[in-house]
Amino acid sequence: MKIETKDAILQDAPLLEAVHESLIQREFLLQLRKIDHVLLGHVASSTNFMSYVDQIVSSICDLLTSNMRPCVFWCDKDLTQWRVLNYKDWPELSDSLGNVRHVPQPLATFVASPSRPFAREHNLSARADWNRWQDVLNEHFLDTCDLVSVQDEDKNWITFCLFSAKLAAESEHRMHFWAVDQIIHSIPQWLNAMVARIKTDARLQEHTNEITGLLQPHAFDHAFDMMLRDARRYFQRLAFLSVLVSKDAQADELKLLSDTLRDTLRDNDLLANISDYEFIMAMRINQLDDAPIVAQKVQKALQKADPNQVSVLSGGIKIGVALYPEQANQNKLYLASLAAANAVTENVGYRLEYYGKFVKDLDEAYDE
Repeated sequence: MKIETKDAILQDAPLLEAVHESLIQREFLLQLRKIDHVLLGHVASSTNFMSYVDQIVSSICDLLTSNMRPCVFWCDKDLTQWRVLNYKDWPELSDSLGNVRHVPQPLATFVASPSRPFAREHNLSARADWNRWQDVLNEHFLDTCDLVSVQDEDKNWITFCLFSAKLAAESEHRMHFWAVDQIIHSIPQWLNAMVARIKTDARLQEHTNEITGLLQPHAFDHAFDMMLRDARRYFQRLAFLSVLVSKDAQADELKLLSDTLRDTLRDNDLLANISDYEFIMAMRINQLDDAPIVAQKVQKALQKADPNQVSVLSGGIKIGVALYPEQANQNKLYLASLAAANAVTENVGYRLEYYGKFVKDLDEAYDE
């Protein structure tokens, strides 16, 4: 058996240290991914923003327990009002509501410079521009601050300041700031996910499009779900339409186009625009033969519109129709109507989707 000498072990020490660091980094990244899952769960469950920030702070502290103190600031888009969100952790910096008495100039400058996604402030104990915070920084031996900012749904700023204590050993220092870099690059993803959810929540409170006055997609989905239930209960038939315009439209054109489509509807029919390029409609029909009549009605209404007022008409408008109960649910109806619309070759025309065929009437489907 080979017995290694002390000199051989010493020669392998850098390699062993590198392997050890690699294993620590791997474990850290695994823990960071677990935090991703936890935070995404909070986003999905509509956790309020303050609780979400508390969860981020708690997660960061769990990762770096002894050397890290996060401080989270909110400030308005004009940088005139500042508040510490986790003010209970920093009573020395703010009043009982979190309002900040003094903001160091480097922090204000960083937030005012959105082109810099990250920043690191060193040697805080020797910096005159951090002088007003020296008591609390010295109490916890904090000497470095890593900064990252994200705008919320109202364009105000959420800034994470990750304060780190001094570390004597070079290896500890290296590993600590490697970990801080991983966290700093994760924070914008965590915050942006919550900001996106808040924006979505706000949109879900709106039932109509601000420009066109038509139903928002989620409101259409809810109303159509009830329409489908009635169709199943009373053995009714439905026509589901996709109306595609070929290019972007101006706001006034969209309004005129939506008004034209609205004129084709009865009181209990549905109409929504799911993008500037696409409208969807749902209509009750008595029998399958009514489907082309519906499509022709929409086509004629569009052809009557003044091309000078609705320039998208000159680029072509395609109408696709799917039928229920031939299609099983809303998603399949939508995909079928969209495929039918994309099968249109005329400048303004329509197609019916019938068991995978794209036809103008049912006689054409039977002939094939």
